[in-house]
Amino acid sequence: MKVTFRKKGILVLLSALMLTICSLVTGINALAEDYPTQSVTMYIPFAAGGSMDSSSRVLAAGAEKVLGQPFVMINKTGGGGTVALGVLAGEKPDGYILSAGTSTGIFRIPVQRKVPYKPLADFTHIFAYAAVSSGVVVKPDAPWKTWQEFVDYARQNPAKVKYSTAGAGSPMQVAMEVAGAKEGIKWIHVPYKGSMPSLTAVMGGHVEACSSGPKFVSMVQQGQLRVLAVHTKERMVEFPDIPTFMELGYNYLNDTFFSVHGPAGMDPAVVKKLEDAFAKSVDTAEFKDMAKKFALQPLQIGSAEYTKILEDGWPKQVKIFVDLGRVKEAATQPR
Repeated sequence: MKVTFRKKGILVLLSALMLTICSLVTGINALAEDYPTQSVTMYIPFAAGGSMDSSSRVLAAGAEKVLGQPFVMINKTGGGGTVALGVLAGEKPDGYILSAGTSTGIFRIPVQRKVPYKPLADFTHIFAYAAVSSGVVVKPDAPWKTWQEFVDYARQNPAKVKYSTAGAGSPMQVAMEVAGAKEGIKWIHVPYKGSMPSLTAVMGGHVEACSSGPKFVSMVQQGQLRVLAVHTKERMVEFPDIPTFMELGYNYLNDTFFSVHGPAGMDPAVVKKLEDAFAKSVDTAEFKDMAKKFALQPLQIGSAEYTKILEDGWPKQVKIFVDLGRVKEAATQPR
């Protein structure tokens, strides 16, 4: 059968197109294989000195040794972690700009208020590296020795008791709202841009209490604060005499993860390299020592599993805030 000149031209064009596609794929694969060839920037969504800041820096330091390139750490604070994620969402998905973050920035805060990103569509959720401990602390010389004494005082002084957190919409704020709703207490929330500022506020007497992430543990052990209750599933090893919110009848558990995210559309091969590097970092003595200091539980949850956790968690968080009367529906569309 004769092939016409026109058909020959089409075949030549198709062949050239296939060669171009193959070259592009080969080039992309080579880029992924060589990654990283330069420094990697990682945003830290909270202020210096807290558990998120410290843990992400130690995690990155371990990953540097595996990947052979430095991590440049930049604190982008505000919005309970949403400022950093909002910037990240608009970055190029080449693996050179990442952000530490928390599950709160993905499925708690966006449920409560509009954020500049779609939490389940705008990111590659790369790795979860730690589970968070949290609790309520007061000054060591505060008149309240127990949680119940604090609750009684707040009930007797409506709308006068202030508590701080590391950011609006955090699980620590949710814990206080759940407790307040059950106890019929109206207390005043004062959000800060990170753990240390929120803890400094209670130490300085600017607020009566702080509902804090894990940074509080070492400060209680050093006598700088007194812990009244914790948000963990079981009593903390460090404070075996301190009750959990579950024990106190509030049906609340802080299930926050510390994690690393990238823009949507990252090459799976690059994601795998980062997963492996972060996993090796979590296994180091330096990371384990840091985790112990901040009462963090080291984790190694890869991209696929962590993405599923976040997707499954979205409707659960919506229900929590609807039941609290905070929202009628999610303020942000997840996709």
